[in-house]
Amino acid sequence: MPPTAVARSPLATPRALASSSSLASRRVQRTARGVYPARRPRRDVFRVMASASPATAPGDLISLLGTMDRTVVAERGALHLQTPLILSKPMSERFGRDVYVKLDAFQPSGSFKLRGIGYTCQKAVASDGARAFVSSSGGNAGLATAYAGQMLKIPTTVVVPQSTPAFIRARLEAYDAKVIVHGAQWSEANERAAEINASANGKMVHPFEVRSIHWSPYDGVRVDADTWTGHATVVHEIASELRALGAIRWVPTGGTLNEEEEEEEGEKAVPAMPGAFVTCVGGGGLLAGILQGLSEVGWGDDVPVIAAETIGADSLASSVDAGEVVTLPGISSVAKSLGAASPSPTVLEMCLKRRVGSKKLARPWRTTDRDAVEACVKFANDHRVLVEPACGAALAAIYSGKCDELKECGEGPIVVQVCGGAVIDLPTLAAYAKQFDVDFD
Repeated sequence: MPPTAVARSPLATPRALASSSSLASRRVQRTARGVYPARRPRRDVFRVMASASPATAPGDLISLLGTMDRTVVAERGALHLQTPLILSKPMSERFGRDVYVKLDAFQPSGSFKLRGIGYTCQKAVASDGARAFVSSSGGNAGLATAYAGQMLKIPTTVVVPQSTPAFIRARLEAYDAKVIVHGAQWSEANERAAEINASANGKMVHPFEVRSIHWSPYDGVRVDADTWTGHATVVHEIASELRALGAIRWVPTGGTLNEEEEEEEGEKAVPAMPGAFVTCVGGGGLLAGILQGLSEVGWGDDVPVIAAETIGADSLASSVDAGEVVTLPGISSVAKSLGAASPSPTVLEMCLKRRVGSKKLARPWRTTDRDAVEACVKFANDHRVLVEPACGAALAAIYSGKCDELKECGEGPIVVQVCGGAVIDLPTLAAYAKQFDVDFD
């Protein structure tokens, strides 16, 4: 890499660069870092010549916790990890613009669920003195609860529906959780978990609905003080990582430059915000956390969120279409982790609020099981990471080329939340590929 491309380290500020570099030198740096002219006719966004998020600058470490109560996580730190944000060159080539993937598949429990559920469990112990955890889950939320229980040394019971694979039940038990199988779908398992929790006087860890409700200072809607706040940390990490990667956009100069801005020829460079944020959605907990996080980092009024579901598990899209909560008669999709018969009413409220006006910042999108499975296979080949079809729904927005909701988005990079999912193994993905006639070789 040329020396000019190395000049902007994660610890260097644009103001420092501006004070030490001439205008001509900055032009050389911009040329060295490069834009892809064929994909971007004008210089809207460029990045340093790196494709994976570097170490976070020390000043950002606290901000990565978002609005978490620092006293809750002070003793041992948060249970979740900061996961890599990488530039996916294969996906970028397919889509025709930069696509970054946030690899929450690398969380210890296998999915993003540990962000919110880990914090919920820590707060239940620190603030409420909880001595037992009870969860209902299609697998991932239960794994996150069981992992948290093991780390915090709290007895944990997880109620799972009959569709949960045996290897997931075994993983739950490996985290020392007591596993109870009940009901054909999540809603039935949840009812049983609530009954168990009432008799055990434990802490009921809901996979997506609110624990307690308050009014957000950011947009006035009701948000969860625990689980969703934990999920919101993914946005804080992405904001920090995009800055550390040097991803910026050029906008007309106006007002006073701050320490993150540099000026050139009537334009200034500011940290890039995503052109769109793509995620999958089941009951809505991750989506709620992302919407909350976008508001917290100042992107809430600008960045659209594509909420992907598979047909047959599309309770949010159906509810948005109807303008009220819709309950599906059953879950017919193979994406069982999206299998909430109805979305959180609070999440639906948040989405409907963001669909007022021309921007439509919350955009449900349906894809097929086949496209979701094919996206999982392509992602495994491109990045050597195995994810389940629920996550494949979000990846399909890029791989299938069928997501019209991405046609109208901002000029920044597309960020795809790779939520992961432990309810998958290679034989299961191979079976799905055979079922939908997807090339697995």
